[in-house]
Amino acid sequence: MAVNYFLEKRANKAGELPIRAQICVKGVTRISTFGISVDPDYWNGSRVSKGTYRNSKRLSGAEINKRLNNIENHFMDWDNQLTRRPTKDEIKEQGSVQQWAYATNQCWLTFRHHMEGFKKDVTFEYFDETGLNKFVTYLREKKGLEDNSVRKQYKNLLWFTNWALRKGYTRQDTVTRYKPKFKVVEKPIIFLDREERNILYNYVIPKNGTKVKLLDMNGNEYEKTVQEAGALGKARDLFCFCAFTSLRFSDMYNLRKKDVAENYIYVTTQKTNDRLPIDLNPYSKTILDKYKDMDSVGDHALPVISNQKMNQYLKDLCELCGFNEPITRVCFRAGHRVEETFPKYEMMSTHAGRRTFICLALSSGIPPQVVMKWTGHCDYKSMKPYIDIAGKTKSDAMNTFANSLSF
Repeated sequence: MAVNYFLEKRANKAGELPIRAQICVKGVTRISTFGISVDPDYWNGSRVSKGTYRNSKRLSGAEINKRLNNIENHFMDWDNQLTRRPTKDEIKEQGSVQQWAYATNQCWLTFRHHMEGFKKDVTFEYFDETGLNKFVTYLREKKGLEDNSVRKQYKNLLWFTNWALRKGYTRQDTVTRYKPKFKVVEKPIIFLDREERNILYNYVIPKNGTKVKLLDMNGNEYEKTVQEAGALGKARDLFCFCAFTSLRFSDMYNLRKKDVAENYIYVTTQKTNDRLPIDLNPYSKTILDKYKDMDSVGDHALPVISNQKMNQYLKDLCELCGFNEPITRVCFRAGHRVEETFPKYEMMSTHAGRRTFICLALSSGIPPQVVMKWTGHCDYKSMKPYIDIAGKTKSDAMNTFANSLSF
């Protein structure tokens, strides 16, 4: 078994060359790419030569080399398990496993941890009706997962079993026929209304150390000390940019200066790989102009902040802005209905920017099919929750207007 890496000759828009792999398993050879490109000046013939290097997708040299090592190890393990010559299509299928997005890998890693915690030496044959019930009970009672999370893990088991059935690794198909009941309640869609969005956009961040008096969701006064004011200002701008353009955080994170035209930005979405032109408005232009000449952003169009840090800054920002409306979410744990109430700022995340754009665009009367061209949604099913919210928002606005009339 051998895996040899080399660079393709055609460069991408960032001037980087895609890494290609020549994979030979038991005499069968296939050449494939893995979605990783590098600057040829940092390539030593088989690996990235400097660990401090980062490519246009912000992957460090160390991370790229680790992925290449993982690919080699994956095919080495697969070669050791094979007792026959594989087909080229089988090598291609094994290669696709290595192209899973980070979020997908994390999803399967979580599934693996749950499975090992449940029964370390478990086999497909274990999952008859009794075994499936035990697995569901373990997730509900011992792990304390919400029914929505239990359902996701059960779907992972179903997908994995269907794959094994197709490959002939098992004949145990009970999971494909057995239908456990899950009590799932849709989570509230968190977004900023028009007034809140404008408050956040115009909010002036106090200096570090400033003590700000606030009210909690029960009306009690407390103080919050401002910290990392500079980072909070950047987080405000990044969130508002998503709220003015519909971008996901990952696509905003990867936006480059070369993707910005006078009246448009061009985005190849990380989730769907769609190439989307998105119109700019005066507010999104203002944010881009603010950072276009800053050396600190490099070739990025906007500052780079990790998703985890951004979520924390966003919660702090929305707390400072006084977004303390109580929001109740309902879930089921171990068969029991649980209600939890949080102030709105605690439930904010980067994706709320995209949701804000969609909800406000629809409630403004923009047709869903137009909004979908900006957001990249493929069907009305994924837009329906937002359409429902927009309908309720317009009804509430009409009621407010009617109540303001006096005759």
